[in-house]
Amino acid sequence: MLLDSMQDELRDVFILAELEQMSVPEIAQASGTNLNTVYSRLRTARKDFKSRLARQGARWGGKHDRP
Repeated sequence: MLLDSMQDELRDVFILAELEQMSVPEIAQASGTNLNTVYSRLRTARKDFKSRLARQGARWGGKHDRP
């Protein structure tokens, strides 16, 4: 899975923002993490996820689902 090898703090923020639809201030409050740190982690996590998705798509011949 694309998220499995992502760093824990990046994966946690990514899941809360993208899947749980929490706002950055909500994530910061819930995790006890500085607001700017959450913004930075989310930006990095999104970039990392897109990169992993692109590499995975290339492995599958440009398709986003398995053959």
